[in-house]
Amino acid sequence: MTSETGEPNAAEVNPDEKQVSPNRAASKKRLATSLAASLLWSASLAFAQEAKLPPPVRIETGVSGHIHPALCITSKGTLVGVFCKSEYKPYLITRSTDGGRTWSQPALFPHTIAESVYPGSLSTLADGRLLHAWNVWFPLEGKAKSRFVAFSISSDDGLTWSEPKSLAKNKDPKIHNVIRHPIVELSPTAWLFPLADRTALYNPETGEETPFGKGTSHGLVPIVVTRTLLSAREAGEAQGQRTGVSASRATLVSGRGKRSTDGGKTWEEIKPFPDVFTQGWRHEMIALKNGWLLASQIVGPGVGGERIDFIVSRDDGKSWDMDHPVEFYSPGRPIGGRACPRTVEIDGQTLGTIFYDTDATQPGGSGVFFRTMPTAGLGN
Repeated sequence: MTSETGEPNAAEVNPDEKQVSPNRAASKKRLATSLAASLLWSASLAFAQEAKLPPPVRIETGVSGHIHPALCITSKGTLVGVFCKSEYKPYLITRSTDGGRTWSQPALFPHTIAESVYPGSLSTLADGRLLHAWNVWFPLEGKAKSRFVAFSISSDDGLTWSEPKSLAKNKDPKIHNVIRHPIVELSPTAWLFPLADRTALYNPETGEETPFGKGTSHGLVPIVVTRTLLSAREAGEAQGQRTGVSASRATLVSGRGKRSTDGGKTWEEIKPFPDVFTQGWRHEMIALKNGWLLASQIVGPGVGGERIDFIVSRDDGKSWDMDHPVEFYSPGRPIGGRACPRTVEIDGQTLGTIFYDTDATQPGGSGVFFRTMPTAGLGN
């Protein structure tokens, strides 16, 4: 089942209880003891990592509901963030021009003042423009409602935004059309939108939408293009060409735990893989400039868990270092809300992440926060 927002409700798991022989029981006990020691050792290292990070910078206070922030960095190095302060509205935008140390007073995003919003995503296009996509609630019969995706473009570092355009609603309006992750710009005329109801290619010149790959929907998960395409594209830009790289050669990694080396025509399963899919609206996955990939992991019970970790792939998404999570945020108590971290590379040495924590008992109360960490902290 899913909640009103389209987010899955927690599932109850009932493990089977089976009798085992005394020898097997002793073996399992030794294994459990060893595993517990290993986890304790890993946790101590993770705590040391978190303790070395600078304290989070508070962007907003007094927040509640599905806040779900998004973040991007412009070609000039400006950080732009958006989030809901409370359920549906107000939907706010903020900017930082000093690497996240200070932020502008969050202001109403102009195109959503009169709308009820479920937060979306921010993307930086190859030509330096920003694409902001969000989800608009609309009524159905009775008390039912659904959502469609709207988007707007900024050509001035996030200061002003174009009149919105909309993606097509699902043919069955009861099926929600939702975005939560950045688009993938495969080319100037091929924007990959990872939507809840479909995975689609959109041509911004014609407004035409076509199925991606073989038409398989990946669901509401991030899809990233690895450095295989990005490096070639950047080399072309250095020679004065905007792209000139065939998307058919792109290596893509999907939050469903799949990898494609032919631009999404065929996919191979990745195991093990961070559980980005189960709560795809909540988690993130990004490609770093050094060729690594990073995915979020929320650890602990309850709605918000107790810790935000990062899981890293250092081989173009083929394998993931599940045994060495990198701790990012551990307040020593349950995290209030879903956190929904969104990370960008500020430079080749620093990552910046926006997230939220609705625990009212923390100093300053509930809030939206930004925190940096060195890329070197992700290990070797």
